[in-house]
Amino acid sequence: MTPPGDDDEALIRRWMGSGDHALLAEDVSWRVSPGYPVPRTEWRGRAEVAERFFPALRAHFPGWRIVVDGFTPLADGRLLAGGAYDARDAAGRAGRVPFLHIWTVRDGAIAGVDAVADFGAFAPLA
Repeated sequence: MTPPGDDDEALIRRWMGSGDHALLAEDVSWRVSPGYPVPRTEWRGRAEVAERFFPALRAHFPGWRIVVDGFTPLADGRLLAGGAYDARDAAGRAGRVPFLHIWTVRDGAIAGVDAVADFGAFAPLA
C-alpha cells in the first residue's frame, strides 16, 4: 500500500518535470509571494495559470528548472516543498532562486500552490 501523500508527491514531481498543465485542476488556485516578477500575486483557473502567469514569468526567466530538496507532509494533507529554481534570466545570466511551496492535491489533480521565493537572491551561478 502506498503511504498517504506519496501519490501526491509523485504527481507534483511529474508536473515539475513536465509543466503539463493538464495535471492542474480546472479551478486551480496559484498564489505567489510579492517579489515574483509577475503583475499580481494570485491566479485562478488552469487557463489563467497557463496563459497568463507562466508567460509573464517566462518573459523574465526564459530558462527554468525546479530543484526540490524534499517534501514534508503537513497535518492538513498538503505538502511542503523546499528547494530552488535554477533559472536563466532574459539577459542570459544563470542563477538560483530559493523557494518554499505548499501544494494542495485534490482528486488526482493539483488544486493549489502557495509559493514563496526570494527573487532578490537571484545570484549568478559559478
